Amino acid sequence: MKYFCVLLLVLSFVRISAQQENYYEKWYNADETKLPQNTIKSIVKDKYGFIWLSTENGIVRFDGKNFLTYDIHLPSVENRPMMIDGSADDDWLFTFYHSGDIPSLITKRGFSVIADKNSSIFKQLRPHGPENLWKVLKDESSDKIQKGRYYFYISKREFYYLDNYRLFYQKNGRSRLIRDLDGYTYFRFFVLGTDLFYFKENSLIEKIEKTGEIREYETGIPQKNVDFFINNANKQLLIRDDNKIYLIEHKNNTVTCTLICSSKTLRGLSITCMYYDSITRTLIVGTISKGFLIVRKNFINAYSTPKKATFHALTVFNDKEVITGEGDIFNADGYVKSFPFPNKDKYGILPIGRQEEFVLKSEHDIILWSRGKATTIRSFGKDTAVRSISSTGGSKIWISLASDKNLIGYIIIKNQKIIKEKFYTINVPVRGIAQVSNDEFLLAAYNGLYLFNEKKSTRKTLVKDINFRSINNNRDNLFWIQTYGKGLYLYKDGRIYSPPQKNNVLSSVHSVIDDGLGYYWLSSNQGLFQVKKQNFINSYFQGNSGVYIHKYSQKDGLRTSEFNGGANINGLVNDGFIVFPSMNGIVYVDARNSSPVMSGKDYYLDRIAVNEKEKNISGILNLENNFGYIKIFVDYTNFGNPGNDYIEYKIDDNKWLPLPENRIISINSLSNGKHEIQVRKLKDFSMDYHYKTLEILVKPAFWETTWFKLFAVVVLLLIFYSLYRIRLKQTEKESVILNSKIDERTRELKETIGSLSKTREELYAQLYRQKKLVAAISHDIKSPLKFINMSTEILMDSIDDTCDEKKVIGSIKESSAQILKFIDSTINYNKIFIYDNYKTKENIMLREFIFQRMLLFANTAEFKSIQIQNNIGTNHFVVSNPDVLSIVIHNILDNAIKYTDQGFIYIYGISNECRYDLVIEDTGLGMPEEELAKLKQAQDFSGSRLGMKIVKELLPLIDVCFDIESKKGEGTKMILTFAL
Repeated sequence: MKYFCVLLLVLSFVRISAQQENYYEKWYNADETKLPQNTIKSIVKDKYGFIWLSTENGIVRFDGKNFLTYDIHLPSVENRPMMIDGSADDDWLFTFYHSGDIPSLITKRGFSVIADKNSSIFKQLRPHGPENLWKVLKDESSDKIQKGRYYFYISKREFYYLDNYRLFYQKNGRSRLIRDLDGYTYFRFFVLGTDLFYFKENSLIEKIEKTGEIREYETGIPQKNVDFFINNANKQLLIRDDNKIYLIEHKNNTVTCTLICSSKTLRGLSITCMYYDSITRTLIVGTISKGFLIVRKNFINAYSTPKKATFHALTVFNDKEVITGEGDIFNADGYVKSFPFPNKDKYGILPIGRQEEFVLKSEHDIILWSRGKATTIRSFGKDTAVRSISSTGGSKIWISLASDKNLIGYIIIKNQKIIKEKFYTINVPVRGIAQVSNDEFLLAAYNGLYLFNEKKSTRKTLVKDINFRSINNNRDNLFWIQTYGKGLYLYKDGRIYSPPQKNNVLSSVHSVIDDGLGYYWLSSNQGLFQVKKQNFINSYFQGNSGVYIHKYSQKDGLRTSEFNGGANINGLVNDGFIVFPSMNGIVYVDARNSSPVMSGKDYYLDRIAVNEKEKNISGILNLENNFGYIKIFVDYTNFGNPGNDYIEYKIDDNKWLPLPENRIISINSLSNGKHEIQVRKLKDFSMDYHYKTLEILVKPAFWETTWFKLFAVVVLLLIFYSLYRIRLKQTEKESVILNSKIDERTRELKETIGSLSKTREELYAQLYRQKKLVAAISHDIKSPLKFINMSTEILMDSIDDTCDEKKVIGSIKESSAQILKFIDSTINYNKIFIYDNYKTKENIMLREFIFQRMLLFANTAEFKSIQIQNNIGTNHFVVSNPDVLSIVIHNILDNAIKYTDQGFIYIYGISNECRYDLVIEDTGLGMPEEELAKLKQAQDFSGSRLGMKIVKELLPLIDVCFDIESKKGEGTKMILTFAL
């Protein structure tokens, strides 16, 4: 019995410790932050959400990240403000220096010391100086102080005031007496809403009606030694009972006392002032010497078992409890108990049938837990692994198997037995299965996303080459498919939607859970996120990554930012709580009482620093050309996670950039002219941006002004005109010199033209004489030869054929005929250059043309026993000048016969696509390579080479190329190439 009591005590301690309230706490002091001093006299939240603190070393504005300290900057006056008073709702706050002599004003997020005694603000605030001092000191020993005048503001123009124990109400300058309050202590009055209250005792609060009636309300706090903290500017009363803080509120004519904090940190703490933000459930506590403390009750809790803290698959155990794949049971208060599940697989559990009956995934088996006992109801063998189990809402439990074939299928369990099973070969490694219609299933696999039709046994690829791990939906037609680091996909009505671009928070999501309140909660490797459901869905439909996603961190109650996925169920809703498995505890999110701490709705661009000199601006910012550098402070509040600051900026038309963590836009240089600094902030849980623009006008340097440019243009024009005049004079001088030279050259040209005219006449005369000479030669030589030829014909006719003299006479006849043809060729050659008739061209039938040239050498060839073969086709023709070509052929044949004895001369043609080669080949002596090279390169020919000179001069006239191939003792080949 003794040990049982000890065990019961231990279990009770574990249970109680697991149920301890979860708070986020953070200290701010002068040692670790930029808080100027650790003594906090008052804490007030202004109309814009900024926290103002009065310390022993100045007034401080706090935005959740940065401290902005204001000094009095007056000689011989200590920088020690007193309590902040006034009306925060009316943007009218004030405090005093020098024991109440020097007022200062807090308005429009700025602070100013009112040192001018003649100003209206000084005269208005100065009478509040003594009361401010006594409110700080809370002196009730002096009757004179008690009889003073004390104000309790509803707004700047509406307030109560106590004067010599007489209470008045004033509005818009008109006041009236409410009643006498003898014996009431001035520092126990406070305002809630528009009503005045009095903290009479620890358990009793009085409400003083404007009619003078006094109503009493019990606080319900039995302790006698309690502290109370009145925040007049924010209209709050907070009561401290040891480590418990209560908020006094007035609603529906009832005073309520609500416990808002019970942190152990507050026990024994020397507290001076407090402020409570009911929206974010944040308490700010000022102390005498330790700075101030921010305490916030978290609505997120993480629970572990006594032996482990890492969890994976989980499912609903009953209406108020969940159970993990390892048998651990939790509820909203923490760990409850564990079942001795036999399997070591953490990634699969499904509820079936009756209560406390579950299907468990094992490495090679399916296990049924029922009535406190585990039974293996299906074993697939050592060669087959169970990848995952899934429930599609009916009686079927779908299973993915890995073996030599990848299978999916289902089993149906009834009365703790499998009554039916069916499997399909799918050929892809499936990790998650979700039914999207009667016959269709989504399959999340290692290598893609697929749609399986059970009725047709077909598989369709939706997304390939991406590692998908699981699927979940929230009993609607939206299916969220998780991947390994490649984002969250959405399937709806037969269409797949890719994750919006540039949204890194979605890269490793494990589960998307609908809280039923219009929000999604997402667990991932990077933390826990909350997003407006419809906005999130629209971001997929529209492909817009600009959606507000609120991130929670360890400041919000998490033990780790890494959640677990890959199981068949990675998150669920139970008893109104969102439940997720993580690497350090089962995480419970109280979605119904969630109070995310977000940045302020508005932000401001009216504070800048030019070369470290701060100033406030309104409208356009004017800068000198050499301004150095400027800092633009983007002021806003955020007392939560700075990762939820969706603020971007751009300069002119450049791209949007994220605002730096220090909330400062730094600019080193700007060109002259008008510029725009645009800033946008994503609204809370929205897809809309709040835009603001700061216009900057940079004055031009003197050389960039219009007057300077006009002056420069005038100067340049004068310079150009002067240069023009100088050049004009120089040109006139050069013109005179040039004209004289032109005249001289003209005279020389005339003389040259005269000389050329005489030369031309002489050339014409020589050409005329050459023509006469050719004609004379043609007549004087050809006539006797013709006579000889005719005479030989007569003689041959008169001589008997058997006579030997007839052969001689025949030879004379043929020789004279050849000489006549040669003379004709020579004359034609001269006529070519005299009469320029080489330019005329005609179609030449080559076979007949060559045959006529061959006849000139028939006797010589016969005499040297040379056979000339004309192998040119009957249809071969070229376009050329016949006179020039005749002379060329004649000279080539003459050379071939001259250097050939008892051999052959072959004449043939080769046709190509764009040319025709005429080849004259002999079997004569040939020539060595040295002589052949000289023959191809030589320009001047003499002696035996005269014929080649004629050929080389004539061929270019008719656009014919030639080539010579020859070897010593083997003959020579002459190739003439004609273009077709």
